[in-house]
Amino acid sequence: MPEGPEVEAVRRELLQFKDQIIEKITLTQLSQKYPKYQGKQIDFRVFEHEKIRNLIRFNKFLVWEFGIQPVILNHLGMSGKWVIVTKFEDIQEQCTHPKVIIEILNSKYLVFDDIRNFGQFRVFPSFEDVIQYKPIKNLGIDGLSENYSVQTFVERISEKRFQNRVIGELLMDPRLVSGIGNIYKAEILFDSKIHPERKVSSIVNKERNILGESIPKVLLRALNDKGSSFDARYKLPSGENGEATRWHKVYQRKDQPCYSCGNKIQRIKQQNRTTFFCDSCQK
Repeated sequence: MPEGPEVEAVRRELLQFKDQIIEKITLTQLSQKYPKYQGKQIDFRVFEHEKIRNLIRFNKFLVWEFGIQPVILNHLGMSGKWVIVTKFEDIQEQCTHPKVIIEILNSKYLVFDDIRNFGQFRVFPSFEDVIQYKPIKNLGIDGLSENYSVQTFVERISEKRFQNRVIGELLMDPRLVSGIGNIYKAEILFDSKIHPERKVSSIVNKERNILGESIPKVLLRALNDKGSSFDARYKLPSGENGEATRWHKVYQRKDQPCYSCGNKIQRIKQQNRTTFFCDSCQK
């Protein structure tokens, strides 16, 4: 958390600052408690008085592009979020763990607030260097992309290397499909009626097609609702909550009745992550 739909919703909201000029980027005093930020302030001086040209999403990463060659790679981690703040003095009131402050010339402040400190905000020499970064270079097809293809998904999941994998674990592997995390994995498997503990080799071609159709169906629905907000861990930069939780069928519904059959929703552990499902509907 956040997953592909949440990161894309954040990207779209931050695009309101496209073509605006950065006054400066400041790593906060709090950030300097952590090695990944220590002594890195000098790296961000190159972006002073530069325009934000674009924000591009790769899976759960955001790449900030400017009018110069260096770019910034940003990952929200488990709890990172961007907060739009009107006045500097309001930052401490609106943010609990601010790590980075982007001051927009004659405008607002964009604050990267990251309570658990799993997020990233780092400079790469160029966009070409970013796309060679292993977590991005090895990404599979994007479940939110306009170019997503069910046929391509079926071809990829049919590769020999995936056949002994458990589907509830494989769906969270971005080398197959990017943008899926624990929430939407559960909802996608429920929508396609596939049990999360099945091996890929047991999933027949018809089911693979159904699964391939469920992926963009669920992810795009979540994006249209601006993601899933359960608590303060995920909000849009404006402070707005995502509303996708209102239609979740299984996620965080343990022991509650299935909307389709009335049986109780089950919960299991897969790779130390919790998976929710209906053992009556999902086979």
